[in-house]
Amino acid sequence: MPESTTQDISYEVVHYHTEMPFNILNVHKRDLYRNGNLSTASDVLDHWHNELEIVYSYSNDGIYYTDGVPHHLEADQFIIVNSRSIHKVISNRTTPYDDMPETLTTVLQISDSFLRSFIPNFEDLYFLPVFKTNEERPAQIMKDLARYADGKALNKYENMRLIGLVHELLYYICRDDLTLKDIEMPKKDRKNADILRKIISYTEDNYRLDINEMSAAQHFGYSASYFSRFFRSNMGITYKEFLTRMRINSAKDALTGSSKSVLEIAMDCGFSDARGLINMFNKYEGITPLKYRKKYKVT
Repeated sequence: MPESTTQDISYEVVHYHTEMPFNILNVHKRDLYRNGNLSTASDVLDHWHNELEIVYSYSNDGIYYTDGVPHHLEADQFIIVNSRSIHKVISNRTTPYDDMPETLTTVLQISDSFLRSFIPNFEDLYFLPVFKTNEERPAQIMKDLARYADGKALNKYENMRLIGLVHELLYYICRDDLTLKDIEMPKKDRKNADILRKIISYTEDNYRLDINEMSAAQHFGYSASYFSRFFRSNMGITYKEFLTRMRINSAKDALTGSSKSVLEIAMDCGFSDARGLINMFNKYEGITPLKYRKKYKVT
């Protein structure tokens, strides 16, 4: 099985569909797997945003992690990602490309301020990550919303139709999927999540500099041993691996989007020298940086 590749681990800035308080996007297999090659898939690891994220899957493959809990995707299944929840997506690497549906998921991201205006005591509530319903209407709504994905231009008055569909979908989810946050996510877990979001943001802002586990621990006022245990137990990987993956992902973008030398890219991405980048790139990507550039550079 090939090594997982990663996108940036960070706070995500969501760009909304026209002036609507939500964003709709479709994830297509042609965009996720370059040239139909499963090994080229990029996993979306450990990011967060203020928006509520509603995911509808057309496929039986892939894993969504919400607050550290894995949820295997199934066709006609909803995954709900709560506001400020740390989540990641692990792509499928087993089902043949030709057996996958053209669209893998439809994703609806809704502004938390929009939700607060309709849901009392929003801060105290929690959506269960797997939304299960015996009714057909929620799936029909998501399939209808999928037609408006990716910033598609709206005809006259269609904005009202979109708002109506989102309201109707939220009705079903709020009716059947809301619970108290204290029940599903104890205060200790919420405090840990807040700390992790700060660590993620700090690393995203500073990974190009000479930082490591020791300096990160010192920044947050922890001993190195406590910081190491805390991070690994909550994220499932070491901080060193987390930082290295972020640097490699930045290097991948530079390799395919610029003509800089490997040394220049290594220095820009926080590696001490070209050899450090080459060694880590080989470890995580199974290929050298120059071969990666030759294979995937946009011409």
